[in-house]
Amino acid sequence: MTDSPLGCTWQRYLEHLVEEHGGWTALTRLLVQRAGPDAGLPVDPGTIERGLRRLRTRGNAPGGQYGDWLLHHFGVPRPLEDTARWMGQYHGRFADMPLSLCEAQLLLWDRPPISESPSACWIGVGLAGVALRRNDLAGARSRLDRARDTADPAAQVEAALLDARLRTSDVESALALAHKHIEALPLGDERDCYQARWADQRAYRAEDLASAVRLYESINASSSAAFALFRREHGLAYCWWKLGSDERALGHARAAVDHAGDAGLLRFRVMGLRLLARIDPGQAEALEARSARIIAELGHRDL
Repeated sequence: MTDSPLGCTWQRYLEHLVEEHGGWTALTRLLVQRAGPDAGLPVDPGTIERGLRRLRTRGNAPGGQYGDWLLHHFGVPRPLEDTARWMGQYHGRFADMPLSLCEAQLLLWDRPPISESPSACWIGVGLAGVALRRNDLAGARSRLDRARDTADPAAQVEAALLDARLRTSDVESALALAHKHIEALPLGDERDCYQARWADQRAYRAEDLASAVRLYESINASSSAAFALFRREHGLAYCWWKLGSDERALGHARAAVDHAGDAGLLRFRVMGLRLLARIDPGQAEALEARSARIIAELGHRDL
């Protein structure tokens, strides 16, 4: 994440464009070049530049014609797009913040210019996730339906995985769609995280524990993404515990707690500690107390 999440106004949007392209005059010239003669831009470059400068004062109001031109020909600057993406992903550190704060930050971005751009899909899935954590299933579905119109493969995976969690029937088709989009992602940490989430959701629906073990073992054990490693170890710990192999389960559970801690993912550390408490009853009281302290610090009542 490369930018502060404290909302995005037209001024902030334009500051990024002006800095990226070398000033107001250069931005104006490049807009004329990219838009072409049939776009309807004024003939006078000075008029265009004044229009862009006026747009800077519009706060979060609709951007009008100049906003449309900029979003169409320049898109969302990478730092702002990365922030929207970070706020929309279930497996990121943003979701560790108190739920009310997550929602407040997402709502700050659920306005122009972001709401008029393709990056709006990330804010939509983020708000759908917040609604799901509040057990507002109708609100989650409504937000998700509005976030589906995206060409970003990662956002498509995020939406499909959330769709699978919301469905009461035909879950497999949503998971199959998610897997299709995962395969379109480049190799790397992000793909590993999504593959881990997909495997976890598939394992939850597996017919037997042996099948679930195979799914968790399919998660890249050499990944540098601590979340993916957490999900692998946590899933294997649960399966081996249920299969009666407590010693093997303890090793995986301890590794899961460590990976969650390494990534600073406190929600998942709570999950790991709680599973460890179930596997090792002798340490249960101390482990549950650690979990409770983390929950109190995070303000996550939904945990």
